[in-house]
Parts: sequence; C-alpha cells; structure tokens
Amino acid sequence: MKWYLMPVLISVGFAQDPTAKFEVASIRSSPPGQGGRDWGPQSIDATPETLVVRNSRLTDCIKWAYNVQEFQVSGPSWFSDSRFDISAKAAKASPESEMRLMLQGLLADRFGLALHKQTQEKQVLVLTVAKGGHKLKAVEKEGSPSFRTGKLNLTGQGATLGQLTTFLAGELRVPILDQTGLTGRYDYFLDINSFVTDEIRKSMPRDGPPLEGPGIISRAVQEQLGLKLDSAKAPVDILIIDRANRVPSEN
Repeated sequence: MKWYLMPVLISVGFAQDPTAKFEVASIRSSPPGQGGRDWGPQSIDATPETLVVRNSRLTDCIKWAYNVQEFQVSGPSWFSDSRFDISAKAAKASPESEMRLMLQGLLADRFGLALHKQTQEKQVLVLTVAKGGHKLKAVEKEGSPSFRTGKLNLTGQGATLGQLTTFLAGELRVPILDQTGLTGRYDYFLDINSFVTDEIRKSMPRDGPPLEGPGIISRAVQEQLGLKLDSAKAPVDILIIDRANRVPSEN
C-alpha cells in the first residue's frame, strides 16, 4: 500500500513577532552532577506567565520553542555537550503558543540562533486510530500532564499523544507522525512486557528497546491503545541550524 502523507508542519513561522518577548529572562549553564556529565532529569515547564527550563540541551529548547520532535532538529554535535537552566517571566498571562514564540526570540537574542526549514523524505511510522476506535480515556485536567516510564511500559495521566509519540520515536529511533487527530489529554497505559519472549529478552541491548521493537510496540499499541503504527515514507520538515553560539550572552 502506498501512503500519501502531508509533511510535518512546524506550528509557528520563522517571522519573529517583535512584541513576543519575555519581560525578564535568565540563562545559566546547568552544573553537572557527581557523574561529571550527569545533569539529572531534563524538564521544560510553562505556565501562562513563566517558563522554567532545567538541565536541557539547546536541542530540547529548540524542540519546545518550535513545537517539533527530536528528529526535526539538525544541529552540530556540541548541542548535546552542554545543558542550560532558563527562568523567564512574561509581562502578562499568555497562551502556550505565545510562550513558544517568546522562547524563539530568546534563543535568537541570547544564543545568536539562526535556522531555516528544509523538507526531506524520511522513513517514518504513522500513528492513526485503529478500526474500532481508540481506547484512551479522555480527561479534563489542569496543570502539567504526567508521563512516566517504567521497565518496558509507560503511563500517561492527563497526557498528550505528543508525549507518547516523542518518547516512542526516541526509543525506536524512527520518526513518528501523529495523524490520529486526537489533540486532547488522556489517561493511557502501554506495557510491552507480555509481548517480549525469553528469547527476545536475551538479545535485548542494554541501552535500547528490543531488536524487534517496532513490531512488538506496534502490536501493543493496537491491542492496548486502539491505535495503529504503519511504516511509510513521507516528506518531513527539518529545522537546519545555520548558526548558534555555544555560550549565551550575559544576563
């Protein structure tokens, strides 16, 4: 079966809104932990008035600012060598889309970040709703969604499908395009342990999913979540980094 897919569309344009700026912002290097390069958990938390970034790579900041996935950012290798803490406050309560625009401007101002968009053909996995409908529980929840991972399982509470696809894409090292049309928050639980045989466990790498990961996860996703993962080729929008400074300008 041949798929005809729309490109992944970056949710905001590249023409900066000069009025979308934080009132105050501080950027500092995150100090490594005792492991030397172990910075601890990474997080980006936004409220209508504040943005708090902890232990995050420049790639993580770009992903959040432009609302894209990891595979959509093509930058130099040193992007993973440093982590940053950002604390920023807006002059007034603002929607998340505007907070993302503000972070775009902040990265341009403080890191000299310049980039452009390029469309590339890539092998991807396409997420759709399976026949019979999805099995996610829709919830109305305020505050930050909860997304936790365990041993070959994950739990979303008031979480988005974006969190699910971003995690699975990172584990499988394959871009996942969400074409479910499900934009709300949901409770869901995905556990692939019952799909992993003893033979598969013996061959599992220590730092990744089972070698048969895509097939196993696809079956689990369909049976437990009522969603489908299909392989396809699709044009995907990629952010190409033209320029960025390793050290941000002073606060």
